[in-house]
Amino acid sequence: MKTTFAKLTAVTALALLPIGAFAETPISEVNVHANLNENVDANAMQYYPQIETDVQRLIAERLDLTGDAGDPMIDVEIKGVLLDGDSVLPESAEFNELRATINYTDDNNEINAEAYPVWIKASTGETPMDGVIYLAPGQDDFYVAMISTLADTVVDNIPEISRIDKSK
Repeated sequence: MKTTFAKLTAVTALALLPIGAFAETPISEVNVHANLNENVDANAMQYYPQIETDVQRLIAERLDLTGDAGDPMIDVEIKGVLLDGDSVLPESAEFNELRATINYTDDNNEINAEAYPVWIKASTGETPMDGVIYLAPGQDDFYVAMISTLADTVVDNIPEISRIDKSK
């Protein structure tokens, strides 16, 4: 049985984001929140209570955060930790989908804020889809592979933030 790791993101949003622009965009801070309430039975936080902290740490490790309140910040909202689309994970705590929304904002409303959805999916033996990047996950640490891919996606797609001209 062949296992592949897929990283799906909104194709139209990615087309607007210049890859590699993050090197030129200073980021002040990263905030991660899990909002898994779309299904009242969702139980991922029982199994992964540290997911917010883990994703935040992985993103921060990939950036040189400025701490300057005038610079843009990244807000990540984890919206789903799912197994085959179901938010009720089995006792084994297995999941194969991670959904999030990434927001680039600032406290001063001086930038053109940008947001885009991210869908990371591991699949077994599926035919590759257009616009999907397939990577083989490590056998030993699937959780780290999933959240690391989320962190990489956030960092790799930081847009060149343009400041709003308030003089007009």
